[in-house]
Amino acid sequence: MKNVLLPMLATRAVPFDSDQYLFEVKWDGVRALAAIENRRWRLWGRNGSDYTERYPELAVLRRLPSGTIVDGELIALKGGRADFPALLQRHQRNPASALSPVGRQVSLHYVVFDLLFDQGLSRLRKPLQERRARLRDLLGRVGNPMLAYSDDVVGCGREFFARVVAQGHEGVLAKDIASAYQPGQRSRAWKKIKPTQIVPCVIIGYRLGRKGVHGILVATVHDGGLQYVGQVSRGFSGAAQVELTQRLMAQPRSHPVVPCPTRACWVAPELYCRVRFQEWTRHGRLRYPVFDGCFAPRGGSEPQCPC
Repeated sequence: MKNVLLPMLATRAVPFDSDQYLFEVKWDGVRALAAIENRRWRLWGRNGSDYTERYPELAVLRRLPSGTIVDGELIALKGGRADFPALLQRHQRNPASALSPVGRQVSLHYVVFDLLFDQGLSRLRKPLQERRARLRDLLGRVGNPMLAYSDDVVGCGREFFARVVAQGHEGVLAKDIASAYQPGQRSRAWKKIKPTQIVPCVIIGYRLGRKGVHGILVATVHDGGLQYVGQVSRGFSGAAQVELTQRLMAQPRSHPVVPCPTRACWVAPELYCRVRFQEWTRHGRLRYPVFDGCFAPRGGSEPQCPC
């Protein structure tokens, strides 16, 4: 086997058009790289964790030529789009139950989008467009739907983003067609574009780190009443973080204003903030929340506190 490579990562961006970029669906699953050597195969994740025994059905990878390393996403399909909760349940099962009747209920696919080594030769410095052309040919020869090629369009990123989001996908990846593959690096050559929503919240608690507030616990009106909707740990920096820490520490409370499943320093529900997030989880939590600043409530736009 080749030494374990870490996947190339993307930076955040907004929808755009460019003939120098290809645009593909950002599949909502588990990132994984795979290597094939002398009909042995190995699968691993973003931090190098070995996934091989978790997905024995992906032994179909052995049909690829020896010396191949590919990059892709493990997904569970439901209604034509990725079902991350279903994939997560599958991912957390022990290997012995992977092919049980319950395990087989998940429609597992490995969506492959890059070719890093081809018959033992590095393709890392080759242009993305060239790597993908060769990858598409290799997957076509395997001819197994479990190994799927991630299709793309070139140029019309805005239109593609709107269509993908309307279909219920997580978002879009934009990639410079001339770019090399940079293992373990977050590069501007790859851009992740995801829809975001903004929700007004009331801060009900916080956690401290070395530089002040490390995370806030927030509640908002959801499903007909004020309820805890998650912990926000991104978006704090500089003077704003210092000010927020001072304001929260000045309004302590002995218990949370609404039921909360975690421990924190509780505060009176007097400070409101905006939170950007991707979507609601099925448990009524904010997915990928980011702090977007405090605001002074006016009129009836703020969450209504019952106390």
